[in-house]
Amino acid sequence: MQEHNAGEERARRLETAVEGLLQRVEGLDGDAAYQEPGGGEWSVMKALAHVAEILPYWSRQARAVADSEGSGQPFGRTHQDPDRITAVEEHAHDPLDEVLPRLRSGLAEAAMALRAIPPEGWVRRGLHSRRGAMTVEQIVDLFLIEHVEEHAGQVQAVMDSLSGY
Repeated sequence: MQEHNAGEERARRLETAVEGLLQRVEGLDGDAAYQEPGGGEWSVMKALAHVAEILPYWSRQARAVADSEGSGQPFGRTHQDPDRITAVEEHAHDPLDEVLPRLRSGLAEAAMALRAIPPEGWVRRGLHSRRGAMTVEQIVDLFLIEHVEEHAGQVQAVMDSLSGY
């Protein structure tokens, strides 16, 4: 991937993932969004609440590292972070018509942030508490794009397991 296109290409990939997710869930009705599939998996709404929260969170983290003067700026969080868990639990029962605008808004913010990262920003390194040194490119790919794609697949699997979807 050429450096000068990194932000645009990643923003488009993220947009594709989120737009696909939105298309899957827009027609979901009744209690289907809240059904727990079992086996410790999240309901559709918990996954949507999480995606709505990670879009702005990780794009801001990546942008902060990209804008830093040097390498080694601490960034991110782990799965045990209370803010991450709280965001999912607080919005696990939100109506679909409330979470969809948050997803769209988060996507717009994240895509704009990625497009604004200059070429030299993509190679800057930050320091994650668990994963160590990572470039902005790695941060965006792992914590944002692949993360959203993973949850989109999770939502599809849950919906496939529900009768009638």
